[in-house]
Amino acid sequence: MTKNYFSRKEEWCSCCHSGGLVPDFREKLNKAREIAGIPFVLNSAYRCETHNQDVGGSENSAHRAGLAVDIRCNDSRSRWIIIDALKQAGFRRIGASKAGNFIHVDDDLTKPQDVFWLY
Repeated sequence: MTKNYFSRKEEWCSCCHSGGLVPDFREKLNKAREIAGIPFVLNSAYRCETHNQDVGGSENSAHRAGLAVDIRCNDSRSRWIIIDALKQAGFRRIGASKAGNFIHVDDDLTKPQDVFWLY
């Protein structure tokens, strides 16, 4: 088993402290963090329905199911390292903000796979 790099507090909804990440998703994320060798600071993880609406998330957001996180990223080198590690860990759905300050990753198998998009 890979070391757990994330606290329950990081996984919870930031407005109501409910929810958390699905265990298999957390394990895969921990594997990516270990591969990267740099911290993964989570801007957003699980979101309750209200919080998801407040931030403009889609109704079927993987955040609502505990299958998505947004990882803070402030420079191009870190962005490369994080995305490369996510791919090596087996993630197949990755997005990045156009502003370059976060990377979204999810493991929602009900959505198209092998995709990369911009926000």
